[in-house]
Amino acid sequence: MNKPRLELFTDAIMAIAATIMVLELRVPKITSLSDLTSLWSVFLAYLVSFVLIYVVWYSHYKIFQKAKVISTATYAWNGVWLFFMTLTPFTTAWIGEFSNSMLPEITYSIILLLWSISFQLMNRQVRKDNPEMQKDPTSSLKFRLPLYGGILAALVVSFLVPILTLIIVGITTMSLAIPMMRGRHI
Repeated sequence: MNKPRLELFTDAIMAIAATIMVLELRVPKITSLSDLTSLWSVFLAYLVSFVLIYVVWYSHYKIFQKAKVISTATYAWNGVWLFFMTLTPFTTAWIGEFSNSMLPEITYSIILLLWSISFQLMNRQVRKDNPEMQKDPTSSLKFRLPLYGGILAALVVSFLVPILTLIIVGITTMSLAIPMMRGRHI
């Protein structure tokens, strides 16, 4: 299968998802700083989701940079992962607007969990197709457990204190972004 086509398609879809999220940020009909602070959850939702998309885009790039073989199964898992990732603009806008409501927070957490699981399954398929990548510790499930643990914690918390969901996902996302900014693979 053609690796550059898959990478270009994925890059385009991710760029579109990030663009849709920023287009959801509407110019406020307010002029004072105190009124602007009332929109904190909208900006926080955008920031967390954008950083998460960026971190995962980088991780996808690093995985596919090492892969020599791209199978039909990898194409399929990449498509499943992209499907869940493209739901992020919808759930981001929803939790930004209703940051203290249970249903948007639960939905956001479930989408992120499905997104993460499908990414891991795609990653597993790439490693299966490229046995030389089996020894790469950054591609293992163990390396990614903090991400899944953070998202599961956010899902559980969303039933109890919905507003904390976005904060937990934000902390989890930053725990991935900081090593990336320091030049370490995530």
